Amino acid sequence: MRKSRVLIVGNGRIGRAVAYYCKRSPAVSGVDFLTAQKDPSPYDILIGALPGELGEKCLALALRYKKDLINISDVDPPFYLRHKKDIEKCGIRVIPGCGFSPGLVNCILGREAVDAPFIRDIEVKAGSLARVPHYFPFLWCFEDLILEHQMVSEQVIDGKKRKCPPFDGYRKETFFGIPAESYYCASGFENVPEKVRARNFVCRVVRPYGFREFFLFLNNHEFLSNAHRAFSKRVAEGRTEDNITFAEIAISGGNKRIRWLIKGCSQKKEALNSMQKITALVPAIIAGWIVAGAFKNQGLLFMEDLGKDPKFPLSLIATLRAKGIQINRFKRWPEK
Repeated sequence: MRKSRVLIVGNGRIGRAVAYYCKRSPAVSGVDFLTAQKDPSPYDILIGALPGELGEKCLALALRYKKDLINISDVDPPFYLRHKKDIEKCGIRVIPGCGFSPGLVNCILGREAVDAPFIRDIEVKAGSLARVPHYFPFLWCFEDLILEHQMVSEQVIDGKKRKCPPFDGYRKETFFGIPAESYYCASGFENVPEKVRARNFVCRVVRPYGFREFFLFLNNHEFLSNAHRAFSKRVAEGRTEDNITFAEIAISGGNKRIRWLIKGCSQKKEALNSMQKITALVPAIIAGWIVAGAFKNQGLLFMEDLGKDPKFPLSLIATLRAKGIQINRFKRWPEK
């Protein structure tokens, strides 16, 4: 088997976690991070892990050098659709939103849309928590996290698309015995409702109880402004506790109910936090399949479309479980 080289675009927390897993793949001979001096030409596959709209640069790079791209960066699906013909003309494969949520969650939704055509309501919840009171684990890109709570999101409610301001739909909740709250948020899979055709399709972000007031306090005192963001980031990321990252997918229609629970855990002294584990494993696994020649699909490939092939989600879930990620599907909804 010919071993391949992987080039990671972005060396933040998630990018470094992807490198951690790719280096342990038997199909990969080398992993490097893109720098201004580095030529992408010798590499076999690109993995994008840039914050926000900077992620669009990953596709430009893939098209220029005609390299396969797995992109974790938070870039809206319409951007890729505008470049679909360019991707096909280059003869490369591009997998957008290939992380946790979006990513693994999309894959599961794509599978359920085939297996459960009765779907009427879908609610996705995702977030990170810790058992330490009054503490929120800042586990991934600080800039993206701040932006997430400042954006208007689009939800499908009663068959109509509705634009929701930040923190709309506030709800107190409890997960794993931890007091929490959730609200509507931008999901990164806004194109999925058209493929699933549920009457209600909402995405909620989960935070520890009191986070909304904490965020608004920081924002109103300009701790999140460009002038003070570096300081706030250093303080927020400076303390680590045992942490949990999870997603809950609730699907219902008629008298049928399905619930998925995906969960990753990390102790504070581990090399990777729970968000790094669960987000970086997905692209690292798929990159390994591509460079090993076990992945034949070409062109623009959204995760929800890949989920329609039963072999793909089954193999992905089995590999994630083997790596320590808990993934369970329930036909009844047990206690949290």
